[in-house]
Amino acid sequence: MTDALPLSVDAALVQLADSAWRLRKQAVETLEAYIEDGPADADTLRVLIERLLDRLTNPNTIDGRAAAHEVLVAIGPACADALAARLDQGGAAARMLVDLLGEVGGRSDVPTLVAMLEGPEREENLAAAACTALGALGGPQAEVALRHQLEGGTEMLRVYALDALRAARAVVPVAEVEPLVQSPLTRVGAATVLGLSADVAALPLLIGLLDNPMAGVRAAAAAATVRLQAALGERASIVSGAVARLSPATRAHIRALILHPDHEVRIAAIRLAGMASDSDAIEIVLSAMDDPRIHEEAFEMVHAVGPAAAAALGRAAESLDAVRREPLMRLVAALAPGSADQRLINTIVGALDEPDDEAALAAAETLQNMGNRSSLGGLYRAMAEPGRLGEAAADAMGAVMVREEVGHADLELIVGTAWPQSGALAQNLCRMVGRLEDPRYTSHLVAVLGSPDVGVRVAAATALGGLKGENEGASVLSFTLADEEPQVRAAACRSLGRLRAMSAWQSLVAATNDDSAMVRAAAVAALVCLDNPITLARLRAVIAEDPMPSVVVQAIAGLGRSALDQDLTMLMSLCTSADFEVVKAAARALGGFSVHRATAALLGLLGHTRWDVRWTAAEVLAERNDPTALAPLAALAASEEDPHVRRSIDLAIEALRSLGAG
Repeated sequence: MTDALPLSVDAALVQLADSAWRLRKQAVETLEAYIEDGPADADTLRVLIERLLDRLTNPNTIDGRAAAHEVLVAIGPACADALAARLDQGGAAARMLVDLLGEVGGRSDVPTLVAMLEGPEREENLAAAACTALGALGGPQAEVALRHQLEGGTEMLRVYALDALRAARAVVPVAEVEPLVQSPLTRVGAATVLGLSADVAALPLLIGLLDNPMAGVRAAAAAATVRLQAALGERASIVSGAVARLSPATRAHIRALILHPDHEVRIAAIRLAGMASDSDAIEIVLSAMDDPRIHEEAFEMVHAVGPAAAAALGRAAESLDAVRREPLMRLVAALAPGSADQRLINTIVGALDEPDDEAALAAAETLQNMGNRSSLGGLYRAMAEPGRLGEAAADAMGAVMVREEVGHADLELIVGTAWPQSGALAQNLCRMVGRLEDPRYTSHLVAVLGSPDVGVRVAAATALGGLKGENEGASVLSFTLADEEPQVRAAACRSLGRLRAMSAWQSLVAATNDDSAMVRAAAVAALVCLDNPITLARLRAVIAEDPMPSVVVQAIAGLGRSALDQDLTMLMSLCTSADFEVVKAAARALGGFSVHRATAALLGLLGHTRWDVRWTAAEVLAERNDPTALAPLAALAASEEDPHVRRSIDLAIEALRSLGAG
């Protein structure tokens, strides 16, 4: 047999039992690479499997057994026949072989394992291993055999059978599981299986186990109750109704599980606390929020608890350490607007000064939804902070001013008549005012356009684009196109586009010749927003002359609105561009042309080498309402290999078929 294997493989088999961990790992990697490449023939693979099984069953090399097991798992189902043959021989290593069969076997191996459970001279440990393997393989025959053990097996086998039924996600009648709730040994497993039953009859049993003296049983019952609710589907409200009626003692037991080491139990306990509207659980939850999933569950719990959660968070805020302050801010965001009392609002405002940036940021984001007039002073001070905190404070202050209908005079009391001209505060003040969309702040923004701080000039130019109505902002922005900094010129172009300032179209056309590609792209995008036919000639020239695809892509979007034959011809020629972003922009623009030639060009792009180009073409075809594309799309769907593109083609076909049906 040794001669049938390559020398490197033979050496690796010997090295599997080496005392050095690194050498064993290297041997495993060598053998797995050989398996992945594919042995020369079936005989060679059979020889390798037999050699590995020799290593697995060798009682003198414990490390070698573990390494051989890892390689055999990598081989997979091809090991099953050799495993079954060795099981027939029995021996001390039979349990290891059964464990392996549970990992690599299939449904055809279930009868072999069932025989180990039902044989007249079964060995207890081997039968236990067979239970575990049957749970891994699953299937009706495996489940029937395991359920037989619940009634006729020994108590140890019942424990293993319950665990296996859980692993197989088997639905076992409650009547078969109920007797096992009485035994301390099988109680945990019984609770777990009851959670999969999808039977309301399991609910009283699980509710009762929530008060069990054993913490492990309570944990299993909590997780099972949540699983039962999910399994009940439309009847899930039965579970939440029962949990809402729990006694104070049972609620206390659930609260104790919120800090359980098992992640699933923690999530279940938080969810049950929400069903029970247990506001006393909120402070404990603040200590458990250590990952996004827990955060999500805690958020839902606060929402479920309702108005009582605001008072609980207020009490918790007075005694929390710095570590738990950020989670508190996040949970406050789950409250309904206006439900936080002033004491809690004050705590959140105070957190804006936290040395921990994340806690301060969380406070600013929370005040965006929960803040009131009293929080404006603290938010204004926080706007002086650079980075995300200052920006979040500006957004929050704008939101509060709109929600509380704070007037122009009130803002002047906070800011004063002379606005700051530089730094983070000036930038964020512009950001905040831009979100108010109030033209009364035009003069202030125009004044700071003369700031020596480039960032402030960018913020002011951007904010002017958000002001509504006729004002001097558009004319000032046109002059700003001469600013020495390209970031400012680009911001001015974007704002002129947002304002649809027709008076600035000549200035924007001039800006399409700017030295900066960023400014040229912003100017072209603004011209497209103006939607003025007089600018089409310039857009065509940009497409033909500008060397930067980022600029050309913006101009292409404008041609999609023209409906002119010459623009259709240009777009079709752009479909052959070497730059795929240009091709995608052309495909999107073709969606604006109703003629069949546009459909034909898009169908042609479905043969493009890049998946994202094909995906874009399919997306556009789905919106064109051209039934002539239906047959070609159906033909292309069969040959498309990329799943994203195939999905888009299928949606396009569905849309066109529904159009015909209508």
